[in-house]
Amino acid sequence: MERLNLYRQIAQNIVDDYAKYKPSYGDVELLALNQLDNYLLISVGWNGDRRVHSTILHLRIVAEKFWIERDETEEGITEDLLALGVSKQDMVLGFQHPVDRKLSEFAIT
Repeated sequence: MERLNLYRQIAQNIVDDYAKYKPSYGDVELLALNQLDNYLLISVGWNGDRRVHSTILHLRIVAEKFWIERDETEEGITEDLLALGVSKQDMVLGFQHPVDRKLSEFAIT
């Protein structure tokens, strides 16, 4: 339970930190959302006459592991997690096909 609480705090801090950035284009806002161990960073607004609404980051915590479902950050969320002491075996690259996950250094499930 202690690790789960730590991972929840890490996830929340990461999305909160990314939400502080201001996109370099348009009138776009970044929103950090947290619901049932799902942590999302989404962008909403307008860039000229085009609507902006996209998921930049989606982290889930399942069975005390980070599942990286989407990562559109520049450096990659795995680097942030590693820098905070999270083991590669506690990260699942959920955006990769399960067969391809076997080829990485990260957890499969």
